[in-house]
Amino acid sequence: MPVIYLIRHGQASFGKPDYDQLSENGWAQSRILGQAMQNHDLGVPLAICGSMRRHTETAQAALTELGLPAQWRTDTGFNEYNHKEILALDWPLAEDHAAVTEWLMQQEQPRKVFQQRFEQAVRRWQRGEDNYSESWSQFRERVLASTYSLGNSLSKGDSALVFTSGGAISVIIQHLMNLDDDALLTWNRTLINTSVTRLVVNAGALRLVSVNEHLHLPTEQVTYR
Repeated sequence: MPVIYLIRHGQASFGKPDYDQLSENGWAQSRILGQAMQNHDLGVPLAICGSMRRHTETAQAALTELGLPAQWRTDTGFNEYNHKEILALDWPLAEDHAAVTEWLMQQEQPRKVFQQRFEQAVRRWQRGEDNYSESWSQFRERVLASTYSLGNSLSKGDSALVFTSGGAISVIIQHLMNLDDDALLTWNRTLINTSVTRLVVNAGALRLVSVNEHLHLPTEQVTYR
């Protein structure tokens, strides 16, 4: 049966003006992933990326370690939701990076309080309480449309490596496990950078085989953001 490997990007640059790039650790995680995947019978996998920089940098590092050309097909259906817009509509301070940095420095547990702010904003987005450029339902629909389109394009023995984000992977898990909307945050909180979630395609149906595989990472390199 065809197999789809959903790969969460390596650690991005949290707290930096440009979040959408890998940190040094993110590059290392991605190389380790590529080395570990040498032990999988991938054949000649189809590589697909969302259009975000953290997706393509993860793909570049992993594919190079796999001994494959750093080439992929771009599918914006696997892009993450617009976290900046979602956060700013609930918390206007978020539009000022310097102000947020100063605010976080005043907190005893900056990552924890930021996560609370972020999750509050995401729940508001899911409830549709403001005018977002992409609604929660639209986000889900585009991620699932790209996933099923990919599944239907694969033949027996094919494999696909999809370099994407935690939100997109969480939506797929939520859908296949028939979970409620809270699953987006539950899984987004849990998915580890460069973790692998595997799907198999059987007669047009997608089946979840494993979630959040990350044994390739040494303990000290496990990150969630």
